[in-house]
Amino acid sequence: MPTLVSASHQAALIAFPTTLLPILFIDQDLMWAFLKRAATSLRPWIRRADPASVRRISLTCQGASVTEDELFTYTNGRHLVNEEQQRCKRYVKFDIQALCRAVSSLTKDGAPVCKIDKMEGGFSKALLMTTGDGREVVAKIRTLCAGRKKLATASEAAVLQYVRENTTVPIPKLLAWNDDPSNPVGAEYIIMEKAPGVQLYKVWDVMKEYDRIQLVVNLVKIEKQLAAIKFPAYGCLYFRHSIAKESERILLDASLDPTASFCIGPECGPAWTDGSSPDDIEPGLVAGPWHDLVQLVIGKAQRSNARSRLPIANSTIHFVHGSAAEHKSALEAAIKLAPSLVKHDHFQKLSDSVLWHTDLHLGNIYVSAEDPTQITCLIDWQHTLVSPLFTQARWPVFLQPPRGYSTGMEIPKLPEDFEELDPDDKELARVQKLEAVSSKAYELQNYLNNRHAYCAIWQFDQRLREVFKRVGDTWDEGIVRLREVLIAISQQWEVMGFSTPCPITFTAEEVAIHAQQFAKCGQWVEVQDFAKQLLCTDDHGWIMPGVDFAWKQDQNKRLLEHAIRHFEAQLSEDEMRAIWPFPP
Repeated sequence: MPTLVSASHQAALIAFPTTLLPILFIDQDLMWAFLKRAATSLRPWIRRADPASVRRISLTCQGASVTEDELFTYTNGRHLVNEEQQRCKRYVKFDIQALCRAVSSLTKDGAPVCKIDKMEGGFSKALLMTTGDGREVVAKIRTLCAGRKKLATASEAAVLQYVRENTTVPIPKLLAWNDDPSNPVGAEYIIMEKAPGVQLYKVWDVMKEYDRIQLVVNLVKIEKQLAAIKFPAYGCLYFRHSIAKESERILLDASLDPTASFCIGPECGPAWTDGSSPDDIEPGLVAGPWHDLVQLVIGKAQRSNARSRLPIANSTIHFVHGSAAEHKSALEAAIKLAPSLVKHDHFQKLSDSVLWHTDLHLGNIYVSAEDPTQITCLIDWQHTLVSPLFTQARWPVFLQPPRGYSTGMEIPKLPEDFEELDPDDKELARVQKLEAVSSKAYELQNYLNNRHAYCAIWQFDQRLREVFKRVGDTWDEGIVRLREVLIAISQQWEVMGFSTPCPITFTAEEVAIHAQQFAKCGQWVEVQDFAKQLLCTDDHGWIMPGVDFAWKQDQNKRLLEHAIRHFEAQLSEDEMRAIWPFPP
């Protein structure tokens, strides 16, 4: 290993009497004796070099070389709106050398890091780090938008450990983590093994129908394991030492936690903080854990009410958003309704508290390169909730059914006029049929092998689910959707099977005013979907790397002008400009 001599001893060597040098060079034995003695005398002052400081580390992102500062900066695409704010929330500076030392300490012989490849995430920095002995690990660095400080990191680490210890679900092995930003790295981090295999998006399009079905069979087996673990409360999973206050944690019993290491604690996701300041949640709010569904509704409603002090998340929905008073009224109605609502049979059967991966898209699933029907790893467990099964179970993102899909036992087929279609339409029909078959496989496999999840997705009353889905996010998405389901439940109370009087009512005038607002909300949703679909973006206007951003900005302007003409029968130009999600 290279060594460095301190500056003071360099000076001492320079001061060595030059008159002796000719003698040393004439008598080689004397010269080597002198050098050996000099090295021995200097050994106490010789310090070993940090391997990372003398070895050049290759820094890359998507194959291109990057600077250290570019590791800290968000480079995974652009945003059509609020771009500077989005970039600031995702900027995080940390000590690269300290992170390298943390990774090296995990290797058998302390092999130094020789390569870092940046794999940007939406909420965290993800770095693929390779050591000199060929080992690859992934380091995740928390950013400002990644949820509650300390808790988001601590919970993700606990989920990785718990799932690995108590199931056979393929998940990255947790190697190290630190939720204290004052650590030597200077940021919260998690280090885990690299997921084996290849990401499903690389092979999904070329997989045959039978292979897709087999993969779905294996996925349902994984989810069945998760559905079988019933936790004692709602919130997030943690190591016990991560939650200091006894009042903020509920311990798992020995049947769920033989090592007595885990507990249920508060929720940690970004919905509990505005993501732009280091402060934690609003004082007085309870983010969990909750023992029952009524407490859960109250906690989420209080969050929505507290967030009313914040600016509207999307200023374009001001005319369907509702006033703070309207939010307070609807949220109080939801809280009043909850004790009677949770007595419904659906809640009694499908409200078990379970841990679930709710973001299964093609990039978060790894499969075997040799046999892509075999799932080798599920990644990205950040913000994983322990919540009621009826809010957790859902279509995986990559198995969302195509338009026109029908639930039930009918197997998808090609259209009757398939032979009469032109080649392009035939290919489209084949693709749609393959997508429908994949969705049907998931539906039927749940019916056969994971019946509780099947009932939660396809048989649970959607009106009941909507209350829990909407009550915690009214300040972000508007009050209209929550109020719509509250009105529907109050009007259909007896038909839904309740025997006691409904605890909430709405006057005819309130219903009429709401109907007008709901119609406008529908127009807003239609315009949002229209813009996002044609611009290939999300709610934040994210544009993927490699796309000409200036061209996208121009396309956004042209689409707005087109939308003004397309919707002119329903919306004036001023109204359209007001609700367009990405103001040019």
